[in-house]
Amino acid sequence: MFKNNKKDDYFEFIKNINYGHSIITQKNYDELDEKGYTLILSDKGYWDKNGVDFDYLIQTSDRLCITEGIEGGWENQKPIGKNWEPSAQRISNLTNKDPVFLKISKCPDLLKGVDHVIKNPFKISSMQIRNPIPFGDSQKMHIDWRPRLFKYYNYNQCTGFIYLDDADENNGSLHIYPGTHKLLGNPSENYIKKNKLKKEVLEASKYNMLILNVYTWHYGGKNMNGKKRRTIFSNYRERSEWQQLNQKKYLNKKIIENMDKLEKYLYAVRDEDKTESDWIYKYRNNFILKLYQKTRDIIYHKFLN
Repeated sequence: MFKNNKKDDYFEFIKNINYGHSIITQKNYDELDEKGYTLILSDKGYWDKNGVDFDYLIQTSDRLCITEGIEGGWENQKPIGKNWEPSAQRISNLTNKDPVFLKISKCPDLLKGVDHVIKNPFKISSMQIRNPIPFGDSQKMHIDWRPRLFKYYNYNQCTGFIYLDDADENNGSLHIYPGTHKLLGNPSENYIKKNKLKKEVLEASKYNMLILNVYTWHYGGKNMNGKKRRTIFSNYRERSEWQQLNQKKYLNKKIIENMDKLEKYLYAVRDEDKTESDWIYKYRNNFILKLYQKTRDIIYHKFLN
């Protein structure tokens, strides 16, 4: 099914994501282009048609939150006893913990939206449950990757959020500045004030999906009413980038063996897929490595992409 040619692999993969029930529209694609995000109004029937028992998905997510506690998430990054996001619990490496998460990760509309944003061969980077703490503080405004420095940089990362609960301003839904994915550099409060940018507070219903270009300026709001706002977010990166979670290392070998060719391609766990370097994970915040990444980005996006 998949040949050695990397572009052939990608085209074959894209052709094969058209399985299943799909409701993504041209309006969704237009919103991704103009606003940097779009909400897909999926419901329980949508997930039933795609073979996902949503009640089981919620039960499994809750079970993992209880059993793993604050030590969940960040398998390859977080020292024991350290919680990098005090306002939310995270659970990571989900595909290794229950087959339902593999189904979620290859949802056809999710992959179609991601492909529209990245427009290059991509792979899954990580998948996590995010379970905000009741009455927890808001996040700082951010983007989820190294900033774009020049207009010729492509969009090489995209995230899909699956909502396990209703989300609005009262329980801390996402605050997003539409169109800011087109800007360069890191988010700036001064820029927002100077240009009088208006934010949108996302209102999403249980079962909905959000597709977000990660360069769009955003943050999770303060949970004011204490109601649950659990999401599963599945992150995808261009195949030239390293994964947030090293799938070859952290997925059980039997799970990899039982994957079909499409799934192995998506998770970049085939023999011919690059093996991620533990050194990069360990020293990712090193000044020299950051300088290398900046230089690499310029060369890659200008000449190699």
